[in-house]
Amino acid sequence: MRETLVDASRPAGRTGPAGREFYARYDWCLNPALSLRDLFLRLREELDRWDDLAAGWQRDESRINLYLFVCAIACTVDDYLAWRPWNLAAIAGRVPRARALVRPAQALLNAPWSVRSLMADRGIARWRQRWGRCVDHVCDMLVRQETARAEETWAPHQRGELRAMVEALTWAPLPDRVLQHRMRLPEAYRCQDLTHHDVFALARRFAERRGAPERGLAIIGPRTAGAYLAPLVKAYLGAHGWRGVSWMTIRPKTGLSWWERRDLRRAAHGGAPLLLVDDYPSTGTTFGLMVGLLRQLGVPLERITVAAPRHPAEPDEPLLKDAAAARAVAVVRLEPGELYKARLLEPAAAGSLIRACYPAWEDVRIQEHAAVDAVNAHLWADYPDGFQVRLKRLFAVRLGAANGESVTRHVLLKSVGWGWLGYHAYIIGTRMGDCVPETVGLRDGLLLTEWAGDPGRLQAGLPGSDRVRVLASYVARRVQRLRLTEDPGFTSPGYRWNGWDEMVSILRGAYGRRLGRLKHRALRERLRRYVTPVPAVVDGRMQPDEWIETPAGARKADFEHHNFGGGEKDIVDPAWDLASAIFEFGLTAQDERDLLHAYARASGDRTIVDRILLYELLCGAHNMHYATDRLARARGRQDRAHWNRRYLRARDFSLDRMGRSLCESVGRTTRWSTRLFFLDLDGVFDCDRLGFFHTTPSALAALDLLRAHEISVVLNTGRSVDHVRDYCMIYGLPGGIAEYGSVFVDAAGGAERPLIDPEAAGQLARCREAITEMPGVCVDGGYRFSVRAYRWRGSSTVGLDADEAQAFLVRSGYDRLTVIAKPEDTYIVQKGISKGAALRAVKEVLGVAREPVAAIGDSEQDLDMLDQADWSYAPANCARAVRELARRGRCRVMRQPLQRGLLAAARDMIAWGAAPNGGARDPRSEDDADDLVRTLAWVSERSPLRQFLAILDRRGL
Repeated sequence: MRETLVDASRPAGRTGPAGREFYARYDWCLNPALSLRDLFLRLREELDRWDDLAAGWQRDESRINLYLFVCAIACTVDDYLAWRPWNLAAIAGRVPRARALVRPAQALLNAPWSVRSLMADRGIARWRQRWGRCVDHVCDMLVRQETARAEETWAPHQRGELRAMVEALTWAPLPDRVLQHRMRLPEAYRCQDLTHHDVFALARRFAERRGAPERGLAIIGPRTAGAYLAPLVKAYLGAHGWRGVSWMTIRPKTGLSWWERRDLRRAAHGGAPLLLVDDYPSTGTTFGLMVGLLRQLGVPLERITVAAPRHPAEPDEPLLKDAAAARAVAVVRLEPGELYKARLLEPAAAGSLIRACYPAWEDVRIQEHAAVDAVNAHLWADYPDGFQVRLKRLFAVRLGAANGESVTRHVLLKSVGWGWLGYHAYIIGTRMGDCVPETVGLRDGLLLTEWAGDPGRLQAGLPGSDRVRVLASYVARRVQRLRLTEDPGFTSPGYRWNGWDEMVSILRGAYGRRLGRLKHRALRERLRRYVTPVPAVVDGRMQPDEWIETPAGARKADFEHHNFGGGEKDIVDPAWDLASAIFEFGLTAQDERDLLHAYARASGDRTIVDRILLYELLCGAHNMHYATDRLARARGRQDRAHWNRRYLRARDFSLDRMGRSLCESVGRTTRWSTRLFFLDLDGVFDCDRLGFFHTTPSALAALDLLRAHEISVVLNTGRSVDHVRDYCMIYGLPGGIAEYGSVFVDAAGGAERPLIDPEAAGQLARCREAITEMPGVCVDGGYRFSVRAYRWRGSSTVGLDADEAQAFLVRSGYDRLTVIAKPEDTYIVQKGISKGAALRAVKEVLGVAREPVAAIGDSEQDLDMLDQADWSYAPANCARAVRELARRGRCRVMRQPLQRGLLAAARDMIAWGAAPNGGARDPRSEDDADDLVRTLAWVSERSPLRQFLAILDRRGL
């Protein structure tokens, strides 16, 4: 809100020239997943530039960076030494009863590698022990900085000692296999709000709990965070009188190396107290595993203390789930309001930061503002939403000039990392200045930006007429201004799970849940051709509410840290942002084409169309998984309904993109003929090998064959009316029946015909709202002529108990409704509605009541449809009740299952007398398909024997 016009040439803010020059030296940090070789290089650079830095905040930052570098090197080498090819932790997580067998099985599989590592890596392990002295040296200097004047803590002889140690060790002849190993980003300092000051606060609280300093303590930190926290706690306690303190790190979820097991056994048998220290515990599983390891080594629970900060998103339950451990193990916590950055966001401290970033103004003051207070209340309410949510606060700031003129700006302070792990935010903000809010500065891990728009008025979103242009331009500018030299996540050995791994996990579903794991390497190799030619720092958050309309144009409000580290996927392909934008904004097929073409013209990325499908499928899977995770932690009915809707959107997005990629007749709706073939979807036309509904080449060949003989395919399914309408458009079908016979979609005629009466429709509308008041119940909003209800259990749904649902109908007086109960969901429909009744109704509507029709289905809900049809078929995977119908001569069960059974049924029907009218294409062999997704759709149809034989081919699919 401008009070007086001021000279436009006066800079509104921004870090001064010295600050800009300082951060410009760190443009390499746009790719923070550094290899060990890169870490050595950056550490030496940091030491070399010390004398050129101005005293004060720049040297403070350099000290932090040295600490981050030496700990990252230690962590990376520890990860290399502990890496093993077999990790069966996922099996233990899914099958708790198998945990006793998983550990010895994993040890047996890894035994050859462990023996080889013990012999070949002995010199590396000795090097790592020497490097521990560098870590201790830097941590000791940080502790001295905390308790004394900064310039007194880094005397020249101390820097000289550190430089000598670093020079001697970083030039050591380590093997390339070690130097290529990439660091894992510490979530505490990259994606969360912790600082080394908070580690000191944890250590101080532990020391106060113990009383006087003691002799002997073993500190154990789970990597990655433990590699940074454990040595710092040791240095702090050592500086405050503790003696005989040691530290080590382990990665308990993936098993221990020989060296780690040896050190852990020494700590356990030494008799000293044990302190386990980590960053925010999401579930407490890591601490539980560590306590379990110590108990196996005979450590009494009373010797163990657990220390960790608390995040508002943490479940309100004991940190340790084991009852005995929860009673006996001491727990030390740091509350959210006690964090160093939380204190910096208080007005007094924030005022100093803001003044430092507005050097051109004489008077800089924070003012009270009701709209700003409302924004801050909203930001704080969002903080418990997840561990990825950052501390942030908005301030109304009055800037006064020497001549008395003044202007009011709204400045947002947001946590973006610690040390060099947060510099990317400033670099991105300055390089993308014409697309994002103005970047004012970066201090103490807090990015200062000017609020785009008026905080008192909601201005989020993009106008539909300009949406495609703005999105394409924004992503293209990130490619032009934030380019990287490589994709760090594709071929890096031992690197963490990332977007490429998740993409493989989706695609390997074509081979089945068990065999698919054995095709990981082959699929990853095939994906090599889809590595982006223009790696860049992607945005990773493309929701409509991230955009603000301003007089100067659209601005992306949140832009800086959503691609590397923590729960992110380390993706550097701009296709990820484009796919996310297509999903978030619900772009039409034409809008999608316009977006990709506009982006390609602006960026020069000519292969985007070849890659986009993979990222669309990844986007759908990511949002489904994220929604189910949030559903498990939903806070009330509205929160649950929101994440349920988002899951359904993501599922439908994946379904739509997969269908469009496989089908060549998109949008070509055929006209009705007098011969009808009623087709069930689930288990007949569709399968869910990839984690969502999709068809296969055999089903598409069956459609072509029937279409060539002028047979109209009519969907007859329990799916929603929206699904049926979309399927008709994608696969060129004239129409279908949805919601177990509740509505007929005439796609060829452009109409919908309800098959329920008005009284039942009214009861269904009231039921749809009332049933969500039952504990934990969600509904599928795509159902408009019936109700689909379910509860979430983990990542899947379960239906209501049949008696529970029926009792609800009776209690509510819905006498026109009845229940279709299934294990995964429950359907409430009008009494008398069924697939068979709908078949008869559609024949009447189309004027073919006397014409013979065919049908295919596989479940009990298809029985009356199959009984009504003149030719009835079922795939080999059909239910027992359908086989009983076949034994009575009312249905023919094909030898082939699923979509191959559908194709066999179509061929059988044609052979029985439908006159041919043109040819139909045969299913294409996967050997002729150059599209990866189409090839895997073929793979999903293979027989179990062929799938098993394919596993023996380590390179092919």
